[in-house]
Amino acid sequence: MHSFLRYSLSTSTPLGAARSELESLYPVIDDRWNQKIDRARYIVSVYDSHLLIAAGIVHDSVIAPTSVMGALELGCMSVRPEYRRRGIRQQITKLRLDFVLRTGSTPITVIDSANPGSWAAYERSEVWERERSFEYQGQVKYIYRGVPALTELTATTSNLELPMLAAQRNSTPLPAVWGFDEPSEVKQMS
Repeated sequence: MHSFLRYSLSTSTPLGAARSELESLYPVIDDRWNQKIDRARYIVSVYDSHLLIAAGIVHDSVIAPTSVMGALELGCMSVRPEYRRRGIRQQITKLRLDFVLRTGSTPITVIDSANPGSWAAYERSEVWERERSFEYQGQVKYIYRGVPALTELTATTSNLELPMLAAQRNSTPLPAVWGFDEPSEVKQMS
């Protein structure tokens, strides 16, 4: 187990080498993936030394037929298999959710029906509700949106210990590889 990881937070669309590096995490690079990256509003990337081990994107809705105006989607999250089950996904989710709520937007997420572990967790959550299902390229997908109580809970909870948000506390962020728009974007994880 690694004693610390480096978290990079960026509000810049990844270009060139940064985009290629992100591509290395995802098994399918298709038009939808490229649209999400082109519309990225916030990217959380996680490094172990110089190796990109995980990333999560916040983007505006690309194909999700949501009825929520101005929704931001927590999408495109991937963690290298050998780094799973260490709380990294939860930490990325928390950082992305914090960003969406700070913008005053409603968070949504799209879960493939073939991923029962994820949609079952959202179904049990008190802070997410299923808005609808839709079909995309022959696959049923579910849209979940954050309920108003999510905003209230995160505003009053300094240490988010909500369902789907529990963060592992053994990571330490270091300076961003892609750069920060402002130094205040660095968040202490320990």
